Amino acid sequence: MIQVIAFDLDDTLWAVRPVIINAEKRLDEWLQQEVPRLNYDVSSMRELRHELLEEEPDLVNKITEFRRSLIERAMLLSQIDANEATDLSNQAMAVFLTARNDVEFYEGAIDAISMLADKFILGALTNGNADISRLGLDSYFSFAFSAEEVGASKPADNLFKRALAHTGTEPRQMIYVGDNPVLDIDAANRVGLHTVWVQHPGQENTGETSADENIDHIRHLPQAIDRMLARFNADHAGE
Repeated sequence: MIQVIAFDLDDTLWAVRPVIINAEKRLDEWLQQEVPRLNYDVSSMRELRHELLEEEPDLVNKITEFRRSLIERAMLLSQIDANEATDLSNQAMAVFLTARNDVEFYEGAIDAISMLADKFILGALTNGNADISRLGLDSYFSFAFSAEEVGASKPADNLFKRALAHTGTEPRQMIYVGDNPVLDIDAANRVGLHTVWVQHPGQENTGETSADENIDHIRHLPQAIDRMLARFNADHAGE
């Protein structure tokens, strides 16, 4: 029996691009006001990314620490004292993360989640750094794991295995909902989970597998889950 539904977050429950654009804008404004000695803005800091990753390759799966380290490096290169650079970079990340979690949910997303929370254990599995408590999703979701936390990004199986271990369920008892054909659907299918692909307008399946259900909007998720349950029950009748 299906017991758990896990969700990708960015571009599944909200559009992430405007969120990041706004968060970087607010970060830039804060840096200009609080650290006028800084010789970099968010855009020019990107030039330092490759060098930083070469020196600290483990940061590739630690996007929050990666951005903080990038800000710190820009400060050090601007001749700001090391201790001050560490302190200011932490303050800068607090500003960024506040804005990062200022999202506009897709229409009907919360209604769909609320309906499903009455019947299933819900959780989040994300490569990003959105925080379910800041988003108000912790009233519906009983778990949330990020790539930064488990040490590997999707399509690696670490996030899915962590969720299965945490909930004590088998793959066939969990559904994963995501928008990316490769990072979400292929990855979850390989682990043996059931999958729902939230297919945005014009989006093609660039993956190698197909989801159990395709929907064109997250508000249609409850109906897709009902169809999956009907098939599951029919397939396992008499067991």
